[in-house]
Amino acid sequence: MMFDRHEEIEKWYYEVVERFRQKGAVSSDKAMSAEELGLPPGFEVAMKRRLGQSGVFVEVNGKYYLSEERLKQIGELRSASEAAWVSRKKIQRLRIIQVITAVLFVALFAVNLFVQSLELRVISILFLVIWLAISIFQIYYVSRIRKRMSPRAYYAKRALTARFAAYFSPNF
Repeated sequence: MMFDRHEEIEKWYYEVVERFRQKGAVSSDKAMSAEELGLPPGFEVAMKRRLGQSGVFVEVNGKYYLSEERLKQIGELRSASEAAWVSRKKIQRLRIIQVITAVLFVALFAVNLFVQSLELRVISILFLVIWLAISIFQIYYVSRIRKRMSPRAYYAKRALTARFAAYFSPNF
């Protein structure tokens, strides 16, 4: 249900962006009123809330224009957020595989205490090596992600992501 609302808001948002472009309201000197743009009455109310805070639509003396620069920034931010989400999912999968490997190692080690078998020892060692390889890969992967962002850029993107997420929340 929430995804339907999110998609509905996003669709409306891009329709409004296109309307601004079609009417040519893309700079302060070409700003138009909501009526001239054919926008619904809810647009002006939304501009007083999160939509106005996003900076994509700018109000000048009761008229509005589209800030293409801000729209581009938000698009880049969204791409970065999606890339970060994919990275988090990969790290999460590595952690799950790491836990499963550790559990199998401990189980085989425990069985090997009661049943002295060379095959069980070899398999246990194999699971230990796999677990260590996954741990090293995980450390490498996380450090590579962190090197891409300086701390200042990380916190700036985080703040913009929160602002962007707030814009698309159902309560606007």
